[in-house]
Amino acid sequence: MTETRLPVLQSVAAAYAFAISHGRQMLIAALPYTLASVLMVALPVLGEGFLFLGPFLWLAGTIASLALSAAAFRMAVLGDHSGWYGLQIGADEGRLLIVNLLISALTLVVGAMAVMSWLVVFSSVAAASLGRAGVDPENFEAELMEVTSYLGTADWVVIIGAGLAAGAIMVWLTSRLAMSFPATIERKKIQVLSVWGLSKGNAWRIALAILLTSTPLILVEVAMYEAITVIFDSRFLYSEFVLGPDGIVSPVQSRLMEYMNWVSMMALINVPVVSGLYAYIYRGLTSK
Repeated sequence: MTETRLPVLQSVAAAYAFAISHGRQMLIAALPYTLASVLMVALPVLGEGFLFLGPFLWLAGTIASLALSAAAFRMAVLGDHSGWYGLQIGADEGRLLIVNLLISALTLVVGAMAVMSWLVVFSSVAAASLGRAGVDPENFEAELMEVTSYLGTADWVVIIGAGLAAGAIMVWLTSRLAMSFPATIERKKIQVLSVWGLSKGNAWRIALAILLTSTPLILVEVAMYEAITVIFDSRFLYSEFVLGPDGIVSPVQSRLMEYMNWVSMMALINVPVVSGLYAYIYRGLTSK
């Protein structure tokens, strides 16, 4: 049997077509999650007397997020619009929760191994560069920036190459597991490693489709956030990302976290787009 060759650009177009055609229904279905997210952001502004609501809002937001994802996948995979604008609380939502937890655990394990491998490469390259400079690595104590000052061009090529390889592993893993969500909805049972074979021969094409779908969406949303911060003269999602015991604030990490929080609030747009993409790919891969 020949393998199905995934049409990347057609998949991207199908993702946005689904989101547009179901826009009104998805916007209403996303109201509970969006409300919970906005209230979470507003808690510090409301005062310390309202901070006790944080755990309840987090729980409400999690349930609303699962309900929204399940609704979008039911529409995209099964054409099922039942419930309040597609929203339900039942077995589908529970199965999606377990799938998310399983994939997160697997990704965490593989990610930790990838980071550890990169650290081994970095440590080896740094030790070699210190040795060439006549410095004993075992007796050398310095900050990271001082260590990197000893690295040459070839050292950086190896370190960056190892980092890109680690990142590629995570991208490949994500693409192989992406079909877990539509498969779980269609088959009415938890699907994770059982869908591994579906993406055989198409893992990098799935990864490319995800990249081409999500990148412009994220860029537009970040630009939207920046415009809002200018209009209201407030970076309302900013929080300091502290590194190490010395309390050093990382401006880059702080900004990235700020953007990630904003993008997560844009579930009313992102969820239907991603659901439409995964559903289209899943239908294509299972129609052999």
